[in-house]
Amino acid sequence: MASKICLVLHRKSANELPVKEAVKYVRQQGIDLRVRIPWNKKDKPRVVQEALDAGAKRVVAGGGDGTINAVVNALVGKGKKAPRASMGILPLGTANDFAHGLGLPVDDLGQCLEIACTRKPKKIDVGRAGSRCFINVTSGGFGAEITATTPVDMKKKLGGAAYTIMGLIKAFDLQPYTGRLLVPGEEPVEGSMLVMAVGNSRLAGGGFEVAPKARLDDGLLDLAVVQNLGIADVAQLAKELETPDSPDNQFLAYRQLAEFTLEADREVHFNLDGEPTSKSKLKFSVLPKHLRVVF
Repeated sequence: MASKICLVLHRKSANELPVKEAVKYVRQQGIDLRVRIPWNKKDKPRVVQEALDAGAKRVVAGGGDGTINAVVNALVGKGKKAPRASMGILPLGTANDFAHGLGLPVDDLGQCLEIACTRKPKKIDVGRAGSRCFINVTSGGFGAEITATTPVDMKKKLGGAAYTIMGLIKAFDLQPYTGRLLVPGEEPVEGSMLVMAVGNSRLAGGGFEVAPKARLDDGLLDLAVVQNLGIADVAQLAKELETPDSPDNQFLAYRQLAEFTLEADREVHFNLDGEPTSKSKLKFSVLPKHLRVVF
């Protein structure tokens, strides 16, 4: 396996000293690690495919959640068959929510890269939102709008939690989205939404546990919807996140589903593992235990 590992590295991270030291460290352990640096976001699928064509059995995503998402989509494609390569993670993002959720030692890049190169992979679910894949969380509503419109440099200065809170504060001043939840075999559920999360894993927005019951291999996606809410209700919402499926919850609606569609009366901003999009209707589904990931 040592000669069959490729690190796909975010271009802006390539010259950072901790990254260079991590690569040097694993190579000193006798691991023949190839490093490829895509020119831009659109170039990442090509680089991953070239690595696979060259015989890579493991592709390590070196970057933030957006880079991980790009590698996942390149590996999974249309999802008709399981990828022939496994995936490792070198967390280099602002929040590194997925890596934190996996329990990776995100403050030790050398150890993270060694784990990515050497540890046995585990099968996890892959979520699908429309034609795109995600393995962490898809968020929607005003928080996702803030994330989509906040410059990268500002995100780094604020930190993930800060700009997510900005999104919540903005949501208090705006009219909620209205729409419906469509689940196969059930009647449509009408309702309103300020913010929402569809979790394959638990964490988003800088460590917030937005889908507390989510598991990576249960064949389900966790849908959490925050409905009408005022600033004075935030403490109550925090309590409801501790018991997300309680029938007594006032502001949080929580479901675990294998397939559903969200339909809104106007376009909603969504953020798929760091990749923004805008839709008025989006179908979600899951590919059970479809991707092998190292953690």
